[in-house]
Amino acid sequence: MKITRALMVVVLLASLPVRAFAQQAPILGAKVYRPARPSEELVKLAKSLGLNTIFVGDELAASVEFREKCRSAGLKYFLIIRTFNDPEAARQDPTLVSVDREGKPARRGDDVMICPSRADFRRQKMQRIRVALERLKPDGVTLDYLRFFIYWEAVDPQKGPGDFPAYCFDASCVHEFLNSTKIRPHAGLPRDPAAVPRELIDEIWREHRAAWYEWRVKRIADDAAELTGLIRKQFPGLPIVLHAVPWTRDEFDGAREKIVGQDFRLLASYFDYISPMAYSALTHRGPGWVEKLDDSLLTEVPTEKLLPSIEVGPDGPKFPPMSPADYESDLKAALTAKSGVVLYHLELLLDDSEKQAITKRLLKPGP
Repeated sequence: MKITRALMVVVLLASLPVRAFAQQAPILGAKVYRPARPSEELVKLAKSLGLNTIFVGDELAASVEFREKCRSAGLKYFLIIRTFNDPEAARQDPTLVSVDREGKPARRGDDVMICPSRADFRRQKMQRIRVALERLKPDGVTLDYLRFFIYWEAVDPQKGPGDFPAYCFDASCVHEFLNSTKIRPHAGLPRDPAAVPRELIDEIWREHRAAWYEWRVKRIADDAAELTGLIRKQFPGLPIVLHAVPWTRDEFDGAREKIVGQDFRLLASYFDYISPMAYSALTHRGPGWVEKLDDSLLTEVPTEKLLPSIEVGPDGPKFPPMSPADYESDLKAALTAKSGVVLYHLELLLDDSEKQAITKRLLKPGP
């Protein structure tokens, strides 16, 4: 498996156009997903903290007032795009939804993950991305949910994902897997292009799991090449960030690649920044983890491309608390990265004077 993956890396990198990475000033950013307060208040807070970039969800990005306030304040704004998490597309066509071996759909609350091998969905999504970038004219773009389904935030750091069911086993994925690997199952290829016999799914899981894991990694890498290629062709020079699952390569028996499908050694070739969502309180990791995670990821990601995203505090009463001391520790660790830091999220700092003071002291905003 190691030899195969190494060869895959060499072939994939050799096929990429050479693109020089121009190191910019560090990104000092924060995510803002919803208009929790008036635009002027959000922008004023960001400037006072020493931030230079806002990562904006589509709801707030649609606000002309907010975008104009950012521009006038000298703040860049990056548009957050939810790639394979698309509830609206799932409502229009339920067959798009990713499924596990039992046929269970990839849903959690309002989140619905689409099968990454569905070329028809990807074409529609790329068209929507192109229209959004033309209309909203962001200074950069962040691709989120570019992976297979998992609720990684709830994974026990001591036990790992355990027997979390790997997605996706719909007809699109299974047919593409068999075609690309040239594996011929005992019962032959399925005759119905829209259905997969249960015995075939069991055979893949039982006898071809290593090849299945490798194919899923390549599927996500191919999707990354497709999406970033479109953006670079039509919007040259626009920085592109990947929201990354914050697990090391070997952690949980390699679950980040096997289950999530994210191999940073491949994905770093397509993105200007890899941004691990290192939320230490939410994932029950505790202080000191951000530094260890960054050190490990630097074996996969060039130092100028690693852009840690850290947690500010609990995003609601059901989430674990985060003390000011722990926040300061994480922020200090994240700032050792050359590319900067992204805070999750700005709204949580609005009424927290103590964490505001910590942020200003460490980011050292100008007069």
